[in-house]
Amino acid sequence: MQVLDDEGNLFGFVNVIDALVVLLVLAVVVAGGALVFGGGDQSEPEPSLGTTNVTLDLGTQPDYIAAEMNEGDTYSPGGDSELTITDIHLSPQDGKTHVTARAELQGQPNDNDDSVSYADAPLRFGRTLDIATSRYKISGEIRAIGDGNSLDRETTTVVLQDTVPTADARQMTAGDEVQLAGRTIATVTDVAAYPKNNSTQRTVYVEAELETYAQRGERRFGTTQLRRGQTVTLPASEYTIDGRLERIGDGLDRKETDVLVESTVDVETAARIADGDLATIAGHETAEVQTVTTYATGDPDRKRVFVGLSLQTLSYGQRQQFGDMHVQRGNSVEISTESYELSGPIRRIGTLEERGTLANRTVTLRMTDVREDMADAIDAGMTERSGETTVARVTRVNTEPAVIIATGDNGSVNVVDHPFLRDITLTTELQVRETTSGVRFKGDTIRQGSTVVLDLGTITVRAELVSIGG
Repeated sequence: MQVLDDEGNLFGFVNVIDALVVLLVLAVVVAGGALVFGGGDQSEPEPSLGTTNVTLDLGTQPDYIAAEMNEGDTYSPGGDSELTITDIHLSPQDGKTHVTARAELQGQPNDNDDSVSYADAPLRFGRTLDIATSRYKISGEIRAIGDGNSLDRETTTVVLQDTVPTADARQMTAGDEVQLAGRTIATVTDVAAYPKNNSTQRTVYVEAELETYAQRGERRFGTTQLRRGQTVTLPASEYTIDGRLERIGDGLDRKETDVLVESTVDVETAARIADGDLATIAGHETAEVQTVTTYATGDPDRKRVFVGLSLQTLSYGQRQQFGDMHVQRGNSVEISTESYELSGPIRRIGTLEERGTLANRTVTLRMTDVREDMADAIDAGMTERSGETTVARVTRVNTEPAVIIATGDNGSVNVVDHPFLRDITLTTELQVRETTSGVRFKGDTIRQGSTVVLDLGTITVRAELVSIGG
């Protein structure tokens, strides 16, 4: 078949002139459609924006401002720049709330490096940025640039030491939450309380978990870098702690330390001390009485006591601490129970008993120039007791008239019996403790020439030790 026949028809069907007209019309239609639907004026492509993250120190803010701030708040200073808050950290400072925020910034990228310009200016440390929303307007300085959109957070365990009124110490309990503007910034996990120099103040050691963050390699709680000796404030609902950092990364290392304490108390207090007594400070247990031994003194209204205590101490390496006091011999311990208070020096550590091995010894005592009525009041069988234990028993009493040297009228010197004074020799059985350094009775070392005091119930005798037998 011919493409074009003798009559000018294309393939014998369509005239060539007609086909050209049809093609022209189709071209016009296509061009018009492109003009209408293709959009005559082409918009410029949107510029490519850059983003980065910064940490802002927003300073101290009233609680009502801090409470309005939230992650997701945005602000645009104009143009292509936009700020979005991505993380918020609150901490107490001077009775207000210190705010540290992490923010994502959007702006024009710089051609010469990977940085971003925000509000037509480069980002530099110390630059102040404004944040204005429908609810608040604040400003803060840039403290860090780059990295992720969240603060490098961590829950850090610390121990704080503080001195507080007894009423505040009583309110402190494990589980207490410290909140600012509705956010929990710390949780109390343990509390130890101790007496403070016979005052109404108490020494407290508070273990707490702080919501902290890292900045330039430093762990921080608000503006405070966490290191020993720094002060951290925790304003709980019922009390405020202004404590010195004692430990970072560890909590209270509690121990029970046995000590033997010596004290001299009135007879009423001595009668109240008993095994099992619990000592507390503001409701917190500090010690338990394990043993008590009571001895008479030369004063019938006073007793000497040796009390074995299990102290609730805090361990610092090899050192044990009881409140402000380092647990060592000679340092004074103070405890308070429901019915009495007791204080005295530590005589032994790591044991509840006096030094030495218990034994009974026959001891000879001598008293001179004793009034006859007093001499007659001392009988064999008399005892001194400490609780249920007999610590001294008189087994024999030998009484003789005291002698005096008299000069006669003729100048002669005569040795004669005193008319009413007596010399007394007592044979006693004493419960003693034998040590490598000697024999001890009622807490003191005794030897020939020592003075021994016995409370025999109806009479107190003070005698010189003559000899110690087996």
